[in-house]
Amino acid sequence: MKNIILMSILMTPLLYFGQVGINTTSPAATLDIVAKNSTGTSTNIDGLIVPRIDRQRAQNMTGITTSTLVFINSIATGTQTGIAANIDTTGYYYYDGTVWVKLHNPTNATNLGVNIYNSDGTLTGNRIVTQNANTLAFTGTAVNAFSVAGSAFSVDASNKRVGIGTIAPSNYLHIAEPNQNTGISTSFVKGATITATGGGASGGYAGPGMYFENLTNASGEKIFKLNYTSNSNNEGILNFQTVSDDASLAVTTPMVLTHNGKVGVGITTPLTRFHVDGGESRFSSGTSTWGLVPTTGGTTGASNSLELIDRINNVRRIVFNDNGDVSLGGIILSNSGMGAISIRSGNVGINTATPQKLFHVNGSLQVTNELNVGGNATTAGSAGTSGQVLISNGTGTAPSWKSPSTISGTVFSASYVQGTTALTVNQGTVADVPGVTLTLTVPSGSTQTFLFTIMGYAISNSSTDSQGAFYLLQNGTKISSAYASMVSGSQLVRLPMCTTFLKAVTLSAGTYTFKIQYSSWSGNGTVNFVPSGYSGYNGDTEAMLTKMQVIVYNN
Repeated sequence: MKNIILMSILMTPLLYFGQVGINTTSPAATLDIVAKNSTGTSTNIDGLIVPRIDRQRAQNMTGITTSTLVFINSIATGTQTGIAANIDTTGYYYYDGTVWVKLHNPTNATNLGVNIYNSDGTLTGNRIVTQNANTLAFTGTAVNAFSVAGSAFSVDASNKRVGIGTIAPSNYLHIAEPNQNTGISTSFVKGATITATGGGASGGYAGPGMYFENLTNASGEKIFKLNYTSNSNNEGILNFQTVSDDASLAVTTPMVLTHNGKVGVGITTPLTRFHVDGGESRFSSGTSTWGLVPTTGGTTGASNSLELIDRINNVRRIVFNDNGDVSLGGIILSNSGMGAISIRSGNVGINTATPQKLFHVNGSLQVTNELNVGGNATTAGSAGTSGQVLISNGTGTAPSWKSPSTISGTVFSASYVQGTTALTVNQGTVADVPGVTLTLTVPSGSTQTFLFTIMGYAISNSSTDSQGAFYLLQNGTKISSAYASMVSGSQLVRLPMCTTFLKAVTLSAGTYTFKIQYSSWSGNGTVNFVPSGYSGYNGDTEAMLTKMQVIVYNN
């Protein structure tokens, strides 16, 4: 109470004059406080202490008079929102009628309450942020959380994506043509997406893609283009293209991959899974190198050909022509060269370029296994059997295997029979000569010629003359005969006449029985006679037997 009265007494004169001075008798303002020690080394404290409050207290004040000055001594309470939006550290703040404004203002800004956290603004000049070892981070949750120039650059903080040309990227990195919306709703690729428009153009092939530039490459080979576009058939293609060093001119299109899985090398409209156009294709492994070359001007009248070239020796080994002709193996020196194997108009030639038949070998032939002949397009021919030989059947007919015994003009068989027991045939009768019968068979499908040689005696045991005939019968039918006789007399005069006759007959397949008969015309005749009573007889029982020999020839 005493202090208040004393203060009132002291202030009374000052109020009268309208100015208050502290440590001065001549105040220069409404309130003029002069330090007790304005200079020197005194340790006394001079200054003015204004009300000290925390941020929460300042944030909750109402009805604040503009120009109110406070000292914020703590920001541990309250939030940097509302009228406390600028209170981010301890210090002096004054109220400007809207928010608390930090008293420190080195740039003399007219409105320190406006900042990037609460208002839009315009840079008044170029700015540089020097971070040194400090980091600068932006934390957000929105799709277009951070952007530059609209869709020029956008960060999707919600899905962890970056967009260039789009504010709604569909992949980790999405580069899009400006003002184009992607059609991708579900991405199976975790990586980058490029979205743009543009189809096949004459030499250019526009569309989404990228350039690869290597500045150390030779002039004219610094840039390679890879893009997704369409060809003249409106097929989607992944286009590999060389361009000029300033990317203003398309040079070549070495390769494309169509959307439906066709690869074109040297062609943008491949017709098959792998289509190469424009020259030689090489295949190599170690020391083996081969070239596959489509060319114009084939062999033997063909328009085009495909050549397989041995690039180690630089000679052609195979040439296929569009007329069906082929040259294989050896050294094919020219389009007309034959090679080891030549196919001309469907004929195959070995060591000849002009085969005359379906298979023509100009030279020796070695067969190390069976040789089949005959047959047809669907069945194998015959390899024959051991011992058979190959026989020509003439023009237009396949040769055939035959046993030597069945070849035309060769002897199929030789047979011989002779009489066994003596038989006397009485005058006027006919009888089989005992033992001179033979049965032979002509094979199926064959004809054969039978050559007969027959010799016989008919002896008269009395002193009378005798005569008759020997018959050759085929299956009971006489096919030949020969006269036989013996004259009367004594001793050597009565010797019988030896009868010999020949016969040839051609027969078809079948079984035939041949036999010899004797017909006695006059007197009795004995066949198969043993001349044991003849003077000088030496015991030869075959001397006067009837004999028949048959040689069979193949026709």
